[in-house]
Order: sequence, then structure tokens, then C-alpha cells
Amino acid sequence: MTLRSLIGDWMSPRRATWSAGVMFVGLLLLVIWEMRHFYHSQQQQAQMHTAANAEMVVQWMESALDASRHSLQGVGDLYHLWQAQGLAQQDLAMLLKRQRDSLDVWQDVAVLSPKRELVATTAPLSLSIDESRLLQTLACNDCGPKSAVSPLYREGNNGSPYLLHALRIENSNGELDALAVAWLSPGYIVHVVNQLPLRSGDSVALLDTSARVMVQRSDDQREAESLLGKVVSTEQLNAFLDSSVLSDSWVRHSPLDGNQRLFTGRKLKTAPWLVIVGENTTVYLHDWWRRFWALLVGSMLLLALGGLTLRHYRHLYVAEQALREHRNRLAEEVTARKKTQQASELKAAQLKIAAMAFETHLGMFIADANNRIVQVNRTFSEITGYSEDEVLGQTPALLNSGRHDADFYRVMWRQLNEHDRWQGEVWNQRKSGDIYPQWLTISVVRNDAGEVTHYVATLSDITQRKAAEEEIHQLAFFDSLTGLPNRRLLIDRLEAALKDTQREGHYSAVMFTDLDNFKTINDSLGHYLGDALLNAVAERLSGIVRDNDTVARLGGDEFVVMLHKLGVNHQAATHSAEAVAQKLLKTLLEPIDVDGHVLQISGSIGITLFHSDGEGVSAILQQADLAMYQAKAAGRNALRFFDPTMQAAVIDRAQLEADLRHVIERQELTLFYQTQVNAHGDVVGVEALVRWEHPSRGVVSPGVFIPLAEESHLIGPVGGWVMETACKQLAQWARDPSTEPLSIAVNVSPNQFRQVGFVEQVETVLARTGANPQRLKLEVTESLLMEDLAAVCERMEQLRELGVRFSLDDFGTGYSSLAYLKRLPLDQLKIDQSFVRDVLEDPADAAIVRTVIALAHSLELEVIAEGVETGAHRDWLYAEGCMAYQGYWFSRPGPVETLSL
Repeated sequence: MTLRSLIGDWMSPRRATWSAGVMFVGLLLLVIWEMRHFYHSQQQQAQMHTAANAEMVVQWMESALDASRHSLQGVGDLYHLWQAQGLAQQDLAMLLKRQRDSLDVWQDVAVLSPKRELVATTAPLSLSIDESRLLQTLACNDCGPKSAVSPLYREGNNGSPYLLHALRIENSNGELDALAVAWLSPGYIVHVVNQLPLRSGDSVALLDTSARVMVQRSDDQREAESLLGKVVSTEQLNAFLDSSVLSDSWVRHSPLDGNQRLFTGRKLKTAPWLVIVGENTTVYLHDWWRRFWALLVGSMLLLALGGLTLRHYRHLYVAEQALREHRNRLAEEVTARKKTQQASELKAAQLKIAAMAFETHLGMFIADANNRIVQVNRTFSEITGYSEDEVLGQTPALLNSGRHDADFYRVMWRQLNEHDRWQGEVWNQRKSGDIYPQWLTISVVRNDAGEVTHYVATLSDITQRKAAEEEIHQLAFFDSLTGLPNRRLLIDRLEAALKDTQREGHYSAVMFTDLDNFKTINDSLGHYLGDALLNAVAERLSGIVRDNDTVARLGGDEFVVMLHKLGVNHQAATHSAEAVAQKLLKTLLEPIDVDGHVLQISGSIGITLFHSDGEGVSAILQQADLAMYQAKAAGRNALRFFDPTMQAAVIDRAQLEADLRHVIERQELTLFYQTQVNAHGDVVGVEALVRWEHPSRGVVSPGVFIPLAEESHLIGPVGGWVMETACKQLAQWARDPSTEPLSIAVNVSPNQFRQVGFVEQVETVLARTGANPQRLKLEVTESLLMEDLAAVCERMEQLRELGVRFSLDDFGTGYSSLAYLKRLPLDQLKIDQSFVRDVLEDPADAAIVRTVIALAHSLELEVIAEGVETGAHRDWLYAEGCMAYQGYWFSRPGPVETLSL
């Protein structure tokens, strides 16, 4: 055999070139397969990221709408209560305002008649309600849902955007009684969307079903704000809107800013809205492009190396042909050596190709037909902690965590045998013992005869994805500070408990717990210690209740405890609830050490029991809330059970407050005057006392309506009317020489005195009425002096410059201090009637009065005693040096025409 024939039988240069080309094409195909797989992997991760963010926003919005729906049901309860009580329209508006203020997502709320006419509202008069198909559909008894949420509306052509959430209020026959309509706050929705953590290039938008932008957030926030109300129309978005699926993903250039993104859309189940979250393709494909260029450069280098090798091979082949006749044996040896070298190079190239395909970012292992592992890649070892030597010859059962039973693996093997493929989520165990979730894909490899030769598995660690899902669940249902259930989860559990009580007939209880004076601690020591205190309280409350009970935090310092299944006997259930509440109060009283600060707090608890009597969740929570406020009013560190009379009292108070807002325009206020006399019995002045003649209630006690005016911020108008009326009387008396010297004392509350512009208000009244300012005496109480004494003194000095005089009322009942008495520009001290009344029988009261008189004399102040009811009182006071008096012994309060001047 010649050298030419030997080499020709082995491989000619053409065949070598062809073989190298095949190997290079094979390598190129493997690189393309790897890059395609990596591309889809990166896109899948981006899709998971956008889907998780979209789901988070949907959960937040669903939670807000759920709270809105429950509050609208509460509006329905208030409307029926309002109807039953036969109250005025403004009473319902007052109740609606309180309901609105309890929910951040509401901007305003209204009640409409079945004909969609306005019954009551908290909205400004200029705000009109859109006559939309939303309200028309709800008004229909047989053709619509119970509640509905609107798309984006606008006031007129270019007005402010707004959203509506409406609910049917039905009577006992299921017929429409009214419509409850809430204006949802766009600002709150923007706040919710802004909570979403976005990466560079990400975007998020909230659209309605007309593809109109409600909220849009991206890197350029100024541009995002200009997109409000813009209609976005793309082929993929329109197809998603027309479909019945809740979630979909697509890639396209954004119609808003032109950037190409992967978008994930998620529809809300309870509203005609959808959330669109996008991730910039240049961001999530950054690693793909880096790997692409690296592989491209490597392939080009490999191609160049192969070309050089082939060129060298051709030179050797020609040399062998030239020497075939002269060195036959040498040529045979060289040919044999060359053949061996070529085979080695070919095998090395094949191994390199296989290694590149095997070393992906996914963990991989190959098992033989007996399910024994024969090869793993580096990523497998990084994920599991096992080296290749430790797993070769072992079965994949080495990784089992014990969380899956035999049925799980039986189903897996059945699918592998039937379909040659299985994929799913598996909990496996690392070498360290840690149990973790992974996504596992197994493929079956068969030979030409259909027999199984190998199993190829890929796996990825999905711990971070599971953590993200858990975080979404935690944010949606649990309080971020304490980890306790939030309002949404509490309502879910309350609804479930209601179904249990209706089915089994047992009692359960809800306790509203509010910490006393928490705001003072939070403001004085800082929010960090306040948060730590709330966490400590949450742990204590959770440690007292049973496992099937619920402790939730609604926000601030408000906690709710739900006690489940307290028994079928009402009295026994009441005792059980009271016993738990007493334990809660006791544990709250125990000192709490927070970072070296030993804090002492207490709580007020309101309790209501619920049974299978058809009460709703909103009504139960309102009852417990009312009982809690009753406990606070009882002095705190107390518990109270809900009493139906509480609701009546709240309604009555709201009615009284509504009437108080109109007392001036209805001219229901009048001034009574009680004379003040000197030691000779001469009248030197009067005190003005306001009275309210209610058209249906009769005379309302000042002890009732004055505190109400303080709390409802109506003391300004009422006090202003008293000041104006008293000054008019002074001006009238000034025209008669016999009454010109008389002064009028007017009570001024701390809130009225602190109002901005109070000095200017008094100056204006004096100028308008023409009253002599030296005849006007303002009576202030000691509580005014407890805050910012310097500012109080400055304001009093400004009034003194006008000629106004001051009397310190009820002296001795508050925080009496010589320091502020010396600083204040006072003219008179007024001894409180509580001391004067028992001065003849109680030595302590007598000693106090003597001290006040002596103090006034030492400070060169006038002193007057009120509550002088007998001549003996007057004589005793005169003997002690008090020369001015006021009380029933001289005259009772009455209209000006009844005075004996």
C-alpha cells in the first residue's frame, strides 16, 4: 500500500476542511441554542419581575377598594339609621364627613336618591356628579351589580380627574333605597403607585378599560404627570383589553416615551382598571449582550485557529506526498503519528463544544437508564453544595428534602414515561441541610430503538422568587411595623367568623384597643421609640389570646382583638370576653423597657359581641369603636361593652353639633347678665352669660354646648357673637349717665383667645359698636396659661393697650402659679364658687379663700367672689377683705331688661 493511498483512505485536505466546517457549524448551532435559551431565561426573569410588581400594585389597589366597599356599606347603615331617626339632612352630611375622614382613599362621599338626586354630600357645592352609565346601572333593580367602580372621569372638558365608587343601598325587600357614591382620591392612588420600588428604565401605569392613563410613573416624572388622561392605543394592549384573561405580557416600544420594554398587564377583579408594568429591554438583556459578544469573539478566534490548523495540515500532506517514494517507512510512521494527533485534536474540539453547552447558568445533571448520576456541571455544585465526585453513581434521591410524599414522585415518573418530560417546583435539600425551592425540568433521552439511555435534568434556585411572592403576600395582608394582620386580613377573618356564628350559633367578640397618651410619648421621645413601643404592645397582646383568635393593628395606636367561638351562652361569652379584656388592661399597665426608657402606658378597650343576627362587619367594627371611645370618656384604663344607647348618643351629639352651626343665623342665642356689686351693695358691672334656646329641646345647658363648640371648632363664631352683643350693650349703656360706669365681663375660651387675629377681631368689634374698651373685661381661665406663656402675655398686652381689662376666672381650680401671676397684665382675680360655697363649713376652703384674697392684695389686684348665695357668705368675705361679689344673694342671671341697675 502506497503512502498516497494510505493518507487518502484516512483524510484528504478537502475532507479535513469539510470536517472542520461541520464541527464549526455544530459549535455555532450550540452557541445559538445557548444564547437563545439564555435570552428566553432573561426574558422570563424580567416577566416574573414585572408580573410581581404588577401583582403588588393590584393587591394594594384591591385592598384599598375592599376598604372603600366596606366603608360604603357603613354609609348604607348610617343612611338607614338616619332614616329611622328622622333626622335633618345636615345630620347625614355630618355623619358622612366622619366616615370620609376615616378612610385615606376617599376624597368625598355622597348619598343619592333612587332618581340620582343629591340627598347629602361632603363635596363642595361646585362639584357635580357625572350622570354616567355607572350610576344608571346601579339604580336599576334587576339589571346591575351591587357595587361598581368607574373609569377615569373629568369635570367638564379640561377639569380635574376623579373616580367614583358606588354601592346600592337596599331596603329589606332588596329594592333600591339610595346610592352611596365615593369620590376616590387620585392623590392616594398616586401615593400607592409611588410605593413600588422601580429600577432604572422601569415604568408603571394604571389605566382604565378605555386605555386612559390614570397614573404613570417612570424615570421622567414631569413627563409622566403630563400623561394623565391620555388614551394609549396599541395592538397588544387592545387585544389584552378585549380578552377575558387577567394577565398578559408583550414586548414593544412604549407609545409614551418610545423606549422598548417588556410589559406585563394585570387586570383588577373589582374595578375597570388595569396595571401595566414595563422593564426596559436594554436593562434586562444587558447580561445577554455581554455573553453574546464574548461568545462571538471566542468563535472568531476558534475559527482563525482552525484555519491555521488546516493550512498547516495541507502543507504536511503535500510534504508526505513528495516523500512517498523515497521514505516509505518514514512516511508510514509520520502518517500514523499525524493520524493520532488529528484524532486527539478532534476529540478535544468535541469535548470543548460539549463543555460549552453543559456549562450554562442553570444547574444540570445527567443520569443513566438506572437513574444513577453520571455527570453534573459547575452550577449544579454551586446550587446543591455537592461536588461532582460526591454525586457520581448516586441517585437524585440524595437531594430529597422529605417534603414530598410518594404520590408526588409517582405522578412525576408516570408523566416522564408517558411524555418524556416533566417540569415543576420541587423542595430539595442542599449538602448543608438547607431546604430550598427549585424549578426542575427532566427530559428523557432514547436511542433509535426507543429505549431509555439517559435522563437530562436542569434546575434553578427560585428562593428569591418565592421570597418576592411572600413579600407581596406580607405587604397585602400584614402590618409592616408589627407583623400583625392589617385591616384587610382582619375583615377577611371577621367575615369568616360571621359565617361560623351563623352556621354554629356561637358568640364571638371584637375588642377595639387604643393606647392612652401614646401621641404624647411619640412626640416627646421620637417616632423610633414610639414604633418600638407599638411592637412591644403587639407582642404582649398576641401572648394573651388563643391561637384561633386574631390580634390586628389598624394603624397608629389602634389594635383590634377578635375572640372566636366564646360559646353559645350570651352571659358566659360576655364573662369570657371581659376576662380577656381585663388581662389586656393589666398587661398594658406593666412597665415597658424600650432602649433604656421605662415607659408606663394604659389602654381603653371597647367590646362588642356578635352572633347570628345578620350584623355586618362594618357595623361590628363601628360598635366596638364607639364602646372604646366610651371607655376613654370614662377616665381611660377602662373597658366598656357596646350599648345601643351609645349610637343614639352619637346621633344626638351629631344633631346637636349640626344645630349649633346655625344658632347665630337662626338667632337662637341670647345673653343673660348677672350683676356684680361692691361692698356697699352698688352694682358696678355684670357678667355676660350665653344661653341657647333650642326650638325643640328648649334651653340647652352651657355645660353641654360650650364644650361641644370647643371640640367642633365653633367656639370662634359663638364667642364672637357674645363679644359683639356685649359691646353693643356697653355702647347703649354709655348713652345713659346712670349706666355709663358699668362694665361687662365676657368669658373667653383658650381656643378663642389663641385664634389668629383675635386682637384685631376685638379691636374691630370695639370700633364697630363704639363701646368703651375700659368697660370691657375679658375673663380668662388658668388653662390658657399652660402653653406658650410668652405669647399669651404678648397678646394680653396688646389688648391692654386698647384699654381692655382682664380677670382671671375660677382662680385656684387649675395650675395656680405665682410666677405667671406676676407676669400677666391682670386687673382682677375671681374666686371660684366651689370654694365660696362651703367657706362657712369647710376650714380648708376658708383657708384657700383667705390666701387668694391676701395674694390679690399683695399683687395690688382687685378680687371678686362668685357663688355668694347668702348674707352670711357676703359678711364673711367682707370681713376677710373681699369687696366685690357675684351670686344669687344679689341677683340671678337674666335678660338685660330684668336687671335692677
